[in-house]
Amino acid sequence: MIALPSLKQDLEFSNNLSEIIDVLKVSALIQFRSFQLKEKPNKNFLRQLDLDLSLLIDSGIKHPYLSGRQSLPTAIVVVASDEGFAGELNTLLVNAGVDLRKNIGDEIIILGERGARYLEEMKVGFLFFPGISAEVEFKEAEVIRDYLLKNYRRKFGRIVVVYPEFVSLTIQRTTVLQLLPYSSKDSSIAGKVNLKRVEGLLREPSPERILDGLVWLWMGFKLWEIFWSAKQSEYAARIMHLEGSTQELSQVKQVLSFQYSRQMHALSDKTIREISAAKILLEKK
Repeated sequence: MIALPSLKQDLEFSNNLSEIIDVLKVSALIQFRSFQLKEKPNKNFLRQLDLDLSLLIDSGIKHPYLSGRQSLPTAIVVVASDEGFAGELNTLLVNAGVDLRKNIGDEIIILGERGARYLEEMKVGFLFFPGISAEVEFKEAEVIRDYLLKNYRRKFGRIVVVYPEFVSLTIQRTTVLQLLPYSSKDSSIAGKVNLKRVEGLLREPSPERILDGLVWLWMGFKLWEIFWSAKQSEYAARIMHLEGSTQELSQVKQVLSFQYSRQMHALSDKTIREISAAKILLEKK
């Protein structure tokens, strides 16, 4: 049985810790809400780029960006988190990235120091890039985009990205998306392609150079959109982790309070019995 002073000390510590977690949770909620109010990547612009690429693809163009090469390694980009209380999220992302590696030549590109440390513990080779900043600027996506496109034709035959897709505050989904070779899998995009527009489409300077430019632009904005989703997921995962800690701590406090109250009652009963016994002895005298 735990001594009464120790129980009291544990209960006071739990109360103080609960207050700290409440402050952290409020701070995380404010960060999450402030981030959501920032200007987001324009989805309409990305949709238009997808539509333009679909027009070129339907015109019969042949290009390395449209056809994979199984003989070359795959670049696996893992967007990990450097936020606190996101260890479980990082574990899911890194494991998903490692599972995608089928050949020894496949390269894992990790974003974030915490994800990199996890790969080091697993003794898995990787290429490191800094994690996403709180601002999620477009230039961060450009750095990754430029590296991937520079190495795609001579080094990689396929590029995939693993990231936490934000669904809601309570749901973050580990998503694997193929960036290259490009393929428009969105049926709503495909349905908007008009064959007559393709036949009468004026393409200058050449279809190949146009596709080069469109993919360069599309990959930058697509990665930027992915980074935004990942950052929202980081904040959401942090909030849910803190909420889970609050519930666990509440259960611990209930147990401690019950034990403390029971021992206090037992001590009070013992004191009352001793006083009563002493009073009876005094009366007999």
